[in-house]
Amino acid sequence: MDLDMAHLETVGDSPQRPSGSCAMPPHRLGPRPRGGGHRPSRRRGDAGLAEFVVCLPVFFLLVIGGVQYALWSHASHLARAAAEQGSQVASGYGSTLSAGSQAAQSFIATTGRGTLTDPQVVTSTSSGDVAQVTVTGRAQALIPWLDLTVSATSNAPIQEYRTSG
Repeated sequence: MDLDMAHLETVGDSPQRPSGSCAMPPHRLGPRPRGGGHRPSRRRGDAGLAEFVVCLPVFFLLVIGGVQYALWSHASHLARAAAEQGSQVASGYGSTLSAGSQAAQSFIATTGRGTLTDPQVVTSTSSGDVAQVTVTGRAQALIPWLDLTVSATSNAPIQEYRTSG
C-alpha cells in the first residue's frame, strides 16, 4: 500500500497515519523474528512422519499395480494380434490350419518373447468355412502369486474358389 507523505503527521520522531486509515497496531510494525516467529510443535512432526510411513507403501502399491496392468494389457494385445495373424494365414486360399497355427506361434516368438509366457495356439474350423484361431497364455507377473491368464480368439472366412451352378 502506497502512503502519501502529505497525509502523515509527525509526532515526535516517528510518522503516524491519520486516525481514519487502516493502520496496523504499533506492536506489529516492528521487524519480524527469523523463521516466522512460530516453531511447529514436535507432535506435528511426528504426525507428518506417520502420514509418510502410511502413504509410501500405498503409493508403491499403486505404481506396481499400474505397471502390472500395463504388462497384462500388452500380453492381451499380443495374444489378439497373434490370433488374428494365425486366422488370416489359416483362411488364405490353399492354406491349412497348421500353417495358421505356425504363423501365430512365429508371431509370438518374434514379437513378444517373454511378454506372453506359456503360449498355446489352437486352430479349428467352424461350420467348415471359417478358420478359428485361439491363443492363450499368461502375462508376466510382478507379484509372484498373481496368475494373469490372457486369451484371444479370431475368426476369418476360409477363402476358396467356388464354381457357380
